[in-house]
Amino acid sequence: MQQTPEILRKTPVQKRTRQTLDVIFEATAQLLQSGGGKGLNTNAIAERAGFSIGTLYSYFKDKTSLLRALVLREFVRQEAQFADTLEAHRGLGREAIVRAAVRQGFAPFAGRHRVRRHLLVLFGNDAELQKALHDMVDRMTGRLIEAVGLESEAIPAARRYILIRAALGPIRAAVMCEHRWIETTELEDELVRLLLFLLQPDTRAPIAC
Repeated sequence: MQQTPEILRKTPVQKRTRQTLDVIFEATAQLLQSGGGKGLNTNAIAERAGFSIGTLYSYFKDKTSLLRALVLREFVRQEAQFADTLEAHRGLGREAIVRAAVRQGFAPFAGRHRVRRHLLVLFGNDAELQKALHDMVDRMTGRLIEAVGLESEAIPAARRYILIRAALGPIRAAVMCEHRWIETTELEDELVRLLLFLLQPDTRAPIAC
């Protein structure tokens, strides 16, 4: 995972460095899950991770840069996991593929929704992170269309744009308000039906001008 110098002070090229970052990120996620942003600071993160505060600051200049790096790392993990999931379900039928894709929408931060909620609130207006998310969703959309055996051109451009976003919206809303739907299969079932509908090839004749 590549990071800009403003976010990550050391490039994680060595195995030990990557392992250190994994421990720091996991400690941060655990603290967010247990207490949200309350009391979250670099000292608490270092203590939970089992590292000195100096080690933490050798990678991150402050708490915000650490949290931004956590978000970007999760984007990379999500996209790779999404691709692996589609590949694992290839040939099992369109509904099975779509259901697996929808379930990935509930999976960020290992299903720890309080972590996701806190970071959505904190970085919801961060232009760089929103651009990274936008680009990731576009790539995931292309992969989903290909996985169900369709050509990208078979789905109108506007529908391609909303395809995965139409599922992410309700999931995010349920996460943000801690709605009971986030823990039920009913929401998953409805999102599967929605995506299956959106994945129908466009057979309409062009609208005459």
